[in-house]
Amino acid sequence: MSRQAHLPRPFGHSLSLQQPPLCPEIALWLIAEEVDLEAGCHELHEGDSPPYWAFCWGSGQALARFLLDHPAEARGRRVVDFGCGSGVAGIAAAMSGAREVVAVDVDPAARDVAVANATLNGLEPGVFRAAARVPDDWDLLLASDVLYEASLRGVMQRFRRAAAVRGATVLAGEPQRPGNPGHPVKALANYRVRTFPDVDSPTIAAKIYRLSG
Repeated sequence: MSRQAHLPRPFGHSLSLQQPPLCPEIALWLIAEEVDLEAGCHELHEGDSPPYWAFCWGSGQALARFLLDHPAEARGRRVVDFGCGSGVAGIAAAMSGAREVVAVDVDPAARDVAVANATLNGLEPGVFRAAARVPDDWDLLLASDVLYEASLRGVMQRFRRAAAVRGATVLAGEPQRPGNPGHPVKALANYRVRTFPDVDSPTIAAKIYRLSG
């Protein structure tokens, strides 16, 4: 049995083992580039969620790169990867020495894939696990591409206030997409990066922000 046989099949296709260009240290199960995404989207049933977890979004890659280059941000900390998708940012945090990483996503397929990707990169269940909700205790919360929906902006404000009270940190990766409002603080870093496979054209860059801590 192939290693991906137990994984979700986006648009009916098996996932492909790939390495995102900005963080090639991390291997991920992602949708194959030859898959006809337009046809797949048309075939989604009403109410079905698109398989966002099958892509390594540019902002997630940028946040992963930042953590790999600045491991002290995650080392020894309890980390939440909020809206984890493929889990790339949480995996980078674990590889940087995080005490624990909880990959949080409302989509159970995303949670399954994030754990599979963590295992693929040699991470143990005691270090990396998935959950449907944010746990009460965390030192560092990672969030990638969360400003596209107004309701999520309110969620981020709550995380930011919680971090300020408890002396924790929120790190956000945001794509430089037309219409993205960004965060009202100076960016820590700016990366040229594309979603992989690229479904987010013309976005070619993402910024990293520290919102608390």
